Amino acid sequence: MTRIATMPQIHRKQFGLFHITNKTENNVPWCTCDGIPNILIKNLFETKAIYKAGIHAFCILPNHIHLILTTSHRGLSRFMQSFKSNSAKEIRAMSSRYASRFRWQSGFYDEWIRDERQLSAAIAYVQGNGMKHGLAREIEEWPWSSLHYQELMDPLDIW
Repeated sequence: MTRIATMPQIHRKQFGLFHITNKTENNVPWCTCDGIPNILIKNLFETKAIYKAGIHAFCILPNHIHLILTTSHRGLSRFMQSFKSNSAKEIRAMSSRYASRFRWQSGFYDEWIRDERQLSAAIAYVQGNGMKHGLAREIEEWPWSSLHYQELMDPLDIW
């Protein structure tokens, strides 16, 4: 089996506004399988409530997700650990026959957002990711983007 390099494990910044990329183990494309995007969205917003975080944008793709989030006093690593653990448990329980497929890659990639220009670029990147990967012709066509869940998104302060 070919071992794929894991994402960085050291997350020096724990508080603030971040663009997160979280991949599936071995890039197995399970995130958009029937029923799974709804579980991921539900778990994302349950984790947000528990950790008092802010969710500003997301995009679920077959083998990874992107998030724009603001962390609370509990920090980024704890938020992501909780989201990944709880969503994986619920997905594996839903489909025990294929449970070994539904795993997140160890770690995640984070980009600390420092200014409005960087934030605008990150939001455009996240919202356009379905189109970037050839899954939709227009940004609005990809169903698993925060564009279709605006009522759930937390507003961002203008800097």
